[in-house]
Amino acid sequence: MNLAQRLVKTGVLEQEQLAPALFRQKRSRGYLAQHLLDLDLVEPEVLAQFVYDHPPIPETFEDLGLPKSLLIQLLLKHSFFRDAISSQELAHEIKISRRLVDKLLAYLQGQGYMQVKARDALSQLSHLSINLSYSLTDAGKIFAEQCLESNRYVGPAPVPLEDYWDWVEAQAIHQIKVEKARLTEVFADYVVPDDLITKLGPAINSARSIFLFGPSGNGKTMIANCLGHAYQDAVYVPYALFVYGQIIRLYDELNHQPIPPTPETQDHDRRWVLCQRPIVIAGGEMTEDALELRFNPHLKYYEAPHQMRANNGVFIIDDFGRQKITPRELLNRWIYPLETRQDFCCLHTGQQFAVPFDQLIIFSTNLNPYSLADEAFLRRIRHKIFIGYVSPDHYLEIFRRVCAGHQIDFDEAAVRDIMARYYVTSSRPFCASHPRDLIENLIDRARFLDQPPQLTSQELDFVCQTYFIKPLGVTDYDAVGDQAKAMV
Repeated sequence: MNLAQRLVKTGVLEQEQLAPALFRQKRSRGYLAQHLLDLDLVEPEVLAQFVYDHPPIPETFEDLGLPKSLLIQLLLKHSFFRDAISSQELAHEIKISRRLVDKLLAYLQGQGYMQVKARDALSQLSHLSINLSYSLTDAGKIFAEQCLESNRYVGPAPVPLEDYWDWVEAQAIHQIKVEKARLTEVFADYVVPDDLITKLGPAINSARSIFLFGPSGNGKTMIANCLGHAYQDAVYVPYALFVYGQIIRLYDELNHQPIPPTPETQDHDRRWVLCQRPIVIAGGEMTEDALELRFNPHLKYYEAPHQMRANNGVFIIDDFGRQKITPRELLNRWIYPLETRQDFCCLHTGQQFAVPFDQLIIFSTNLNPYSLADEAFLRRIRHKIFIGYVSPDHYLEIFRRVCAGHQIDFDEAAVRDIMARYYVTSSRPFCASHPRDLIENLIDRARFLDQPPQLTSQELDFVCQTYFIKPLGVTDYDAVGDQAKAMV
């Protein structure tokens, strides 16, 4: 149960007394506990008894907040794919207590859908339930097949939408302060000017939205990833949600990184996974459908959209403007969520519901911002930070670090030589990605020649010739044409 339900169930507050706090929360978002304190509806000492730092273990079916019929269907579907399964195994798979599983098994036995199967002769004599396994009867298999026709979700029990709202608000990313020392630490392996960190600090602590723009190859994607890893605390993410009789799968191994349990880890509702704050990255492959609930007509359950999987974390839209969804469609879709911190999803049945929209969104692009968005949308993105070309000194330092990473002796004179010949004389700006690319090309050349890579003026000159494109004038193109004709 969420906080409001717990307060009403124990008689601390009546539903009518809760109404002002719920209305205020709906209007301005935030954790209900804070609104209750601001309105002096509950004493802090009393409220502290109902506010947890982890999802409490459900003791009853009422605590789960799910209909018994859903749990019975899950139990049957898990059993359908096994010749025999114990109550302990079912409790592990469905992520609810074994005591509740035993009650469900007893009901299914009474209905003739499941039968007890002793593991061995000793267990038959002892009648210890811990040694018993269960299998479906013929009637149970038929019922399980009907359940699978309804939907083919076979996983942990879902979490009610109300509980999900409660925990997303309690773990809101805007409550976390990232110190300057931590931000400096995450950028320690990169060459980042102090003035840029000074700009990024307020942006990440606002937990609103950031627009990184500037020429290609100067670290915008790297900066966005480092900002995502700046958060050190953990959050609880549910395996799935239960909304209007439908199941939405939310947790996935790609975007959610579980934290291994330690002796200090508190026991909690196992329908939730303790994870690092998620970092979801969407690039040019992102479509309009990726921002909506995706219903699988074969499996008959939903996959959560990108922004829901990013809740309580960071959502990076890389190469903004190059997605399959147009910038205008994306921006129009998100104007309201960016303002109100809530989004709306629609089921294939037509039912619509609100979900939290709590994430630090980072747009990264090398395109002109005004060619992508109008003033109304840019106003809603609080922090616009230009990431430009690097200085000659920073270029040298990047080159030095790349060489160290590949265990190649750094020769400053050789690098300064190509800086003068390929940058200064050609008015070419110093790009942060060039040192990495040039060293990798140098390694490729050394591998082909079967020799150790060496940073010399001659080797650098060779890789520069095959890396940079020299602008060709009209006469140059004519010369190329004449050469081709002569070859023919």
